[in-house]
Amino acid sequence: SKPMAKWQTGARVIDDARDPQSQWLVSRVRAHAEAAGIGMPEVAIFEAHEPNAFATGARRNSALVAVST
Repeated sequence: SKPMAKWQTGARVIDDARDPQSQWLVSRVRAHAEAAGIGMPEVAIFEAHEPNAFATGARRNSALVAVST
């Protein structure tokens, strides 16, 4: 579930993308969601030494996409 994934990874949801990296990430996720015809997921960043990413959610229109630093 989204709350469990956020808790386990320490993911921080991007509520207000102010820096260029966050803006780019949110815009890429938005473009992919629109192309797939699904709702915009929450976008989050979590700390990790290796590149990693995941998506989770009970419904396709209520998801979370998270990427590592």
